[in-house]
Amino acid sequence: MLKKLTHPLAIIFITLLLDKLGENIIFPLLPYILSAYNPDGMTLGLLASTSQGVAVLSGPLVGSLSDSIGRRPVIISCIALNFISLLIFGWAGSLSIIFTSRALGGLGSSTIGTLQAYITDISSPETRSRNLGISGAAFGLGAIAGPALGGGLVGFGASVPVFAAAFLTGINLLIGFIFLRETISEENKKPFDVSSINIFKSISRILSRPDLRAVSLSFALFNFSFTAFTSLLVLALKDLYGWSAAQTSGIFIVVGVVVTYTQVAVVGKLVNRWSEGLVNQSGYLFVSGGILLLPIAGISEVVTATFVVASSIALAIGASLVLPTARSMVSGLVSSQEQGVQLASLASLSGTASCLGPIVAGWLYDITPIASFSVEAIACLMGWILLNQQKHRLS
Repeated sequence: MLKKLTHPLAIIFITLLLDKLGENIIFPLLPYILSAYNPDGMTLGLLASTSQGVAVLSGPLVGSLSDSIGRRPVIISCIALNFISLLIFGWAGSLSIIFTSRALGGLGSSTIGTLQAYITDISSPETRSRNLGISGAAFGLGAIAGPALGGGLVGFGASVPVFAAAFLTGINLLIGFIFLRETISEENKKPFDVSSINIFKSISRILSRPDLRAVSLSFALFNFSFTAFTSLLVLALKDLYGWSAAQTSGIFIVVGVVVTYTQVAVVGKLVNRWSEGLVNQSGYLFVSGGILLLPIAGISEVVTATFVVASSIALAIGASLVLPTARSMVSGLVSSQEQGVQLASLASLSGTASCLGPIVAGWLYDITPIASFSVEAIACLMGWILLNQQKHRLS
């Protein structure tokens, strides 16, 4: 039993779970936690983009570091940065300090490419999609437990959920330090690439590959749409439909359940039956449909609740299909020595889109929410069109 719990895949699952648990204690409640500052769409969009922007700028450097010095020290260092950022957030007394904490948190979250590379390091070609799907279940479980815990804690004070997230991140840091093993042998480590600091070179690296271009650009459009929508979903539920923190947390619990089931029980079977490319493409349609359901939810109280739940479920299914398959498709097209750099390049490209999405959405939301939702749905459909045109390469 202990051997199973200390298996590298189990440890990285726990690492991802605790990371997402801490994140989801705060994220669904952000407009309520920041209620003293009366945040509008642009404020929340800029807050999300601050974290994403730092992650984008540091992502290529972190990915190259993980290829040269190993995955373990990079992952542990990033967890430590997240821990510090949450402590700063909890003690913040102004929006400027909160923005600073999110910038530091963005640096800590720039390890996503490294975490994905870690999983592919310990996976065979046959188990890669399944393992990435199982890791995605950690995101789902975090999305189930996080909002439930945060919704219960916010009543004790706005900063209590933040310190709870910091506590879990501290535990994560301890587990990683004790149990996380290195997955790159000395002979497979690459010299540090100074040019990796250049984000434009990182993005051009993946776009210059014809075999990676379609899936990378479509994934960027997906991330633009997805982060734009999710960064303002809670504000929309609060402003448009008058939902409480508890109701909002409940929606994210539903999303977590759907994501977990889809990642664990559905993705692998669908990939085996069809292909990564076809499964990936279908996810875009689910997300587009989910986005379009939300703005028409305000017909009546009963219809609102039904449509919000349906919108959230469609979004959860779509994201569960897109996220693991897109990364697995890129991973399957590059050599083992390129895993860290190319997955970090993918993270840089999609992260740039994720940085722009909330800003555009926040600006449009403050004008009229329907404009924000429409642009998000169109962007996701454009990603599907791009993939559909290239399906002979991706299927």
